[in-house]
Amino acid sequence: MFHAPQVAVESSVIGHYRAGSDFSPGGAPGRAMAMVPFLVLSLALGVGQTESPAGEPAAAPPASPDRWAVMQSLQGTYPGWLLDGNRLRVSGWTNGSYTASTAARDNLPLGLNYRANEFLLQQNWLRFERTVVTTETTEPTFGFRVDAILPGTDYRFTLPRGLWNSQLTANNGEPATYGVDPVQYYLEAYFPTIGAGLDLKLGRTFCQFGVETIDAVSNQLASHSYSFFYNPFTNTGLIATQQLSSTWTVQVGAVLGPDVVIDPAASPYGMFSVKWAPPGGRDTIYIAGLLGSGRYDVAQQFNNPNVVDFIYTHVLDPATNYTLEAVIGYEDNVPGIGTATWYGVVNYLTRTLSPRLTGTTRVEFFDDVDGNRTGFEGVYTAVTAGLRFEPRPGFIIRPELRFDYNFESKPFEDKHGMGTATTDFIVRW
Repeated sequence: MFHAPQVAVESSVIGHYRAGSDFSPGGAPGRAMAMVPFLVLSLALGVGQTESPAGEPAAAPPASPDRWAVMQSLQGTYPGWLLDGNRLRVSGWTNGSYTASTAARDNLPLGLNYRANEFLLQQNWLRFERTVVTTETTEPTFGFRVDAILPGTDYRFTLPRGLWNSQLTANNGEPATYGVDPVQYYLEAYFPTIGAGLDLKLGRTFCQFGVETIDAVSNQLASHSYSFFYNPFTNTGLIATQQLSSTWTVQVGAVLGPDVVIDPAASPYGMFSVKWAPPGGRDTIYIAGLLGSGRYDVAQQFNNPNVVDFIYTHVLDPATNYTLEAVIGYEDNVPGIGTATWYGVVNYLTRTLSPRLTGTTRVEFFDDVDGNRTGFEGVYTAVTAGLRFEPRPGFIIRPELRFDYNFESKPFEDKHGMGTATTDFIVRW
């Protein structure tokens, strides 16, 4: 996703690595065709695998409504009674990681664990919410959610333009190592009698596409794909989710643009998604997009990419699922390039090994033709294998091994390839 509050594309590491890419459809048709073998290979990987009952993408299932440490400590008290009586919940987690790397200092263009051979406190995440009621009622219900990184190193990639951007130059002109980002804040209303249920969200929300997501607890692996990291993270506006039937769900929204709040760089954008998920079926299809001007704003030095994402999930058996994601993004008016375009194909195979242990393999091909997205031209191939182990409820450990390679350029401290071994932990509270 398009993760950093975009400062000048040329003037900061964040702006550079989240700037936009130059995969010009008109200027490089051969490169677009070069992705065809990767897509064919991706489809082949889905044949004959095994599956998971949820049939969801390789990301972990949504966080359960279990009561973590904060709510447990308040249980039986007057504040706890007030929270429960009003459907209010306080929770969060702490996420730290260490990435051993063949690189000496930086793992970029890999992110969010971008520092080599160094411990990072990536997220101290606070969540305060009032949930809406979606079952066993015919009355509308109203709620809200506030999510904030308080603090963490991930903020420097997720912070939008127009919100506390002084943190990005607080360290002698460079980003502060640790910072704060209220990464989601929205009001919510649910109307159960409109269609099969209509949900409205007004505020800043995660972009409604992609397998991976910002909040650490919702991902199987510790590191992220290029297809996630180099496309937008959040948008601010109004999003409507309409359940048409038990099989079909659609979304439409009007937002201010990718990774921007109220700011001169904001521009009108629309988002959409369509989901087909038959109850009890083995296959799910999800198509989503974020569309607007698709034009780099030279005056504001701000990226306005258009992105379309496709996700196919196939349940193989009660323990295993395969997910294919294919994403394309483009942006016009990029200085020195014209039309910048990037493509990504990501394969996930996830198997439940025990109630506390899952294993995931991710194979990705990400094409940054002109190097505008990552700073280096070429197709990135990244292979990751990792575990998600929960020895006790609320404590998660995710070790993984990963190898990245670019045949055309040397993006990893002047080398074509980079190997990493990451271990992170999540403590829920």
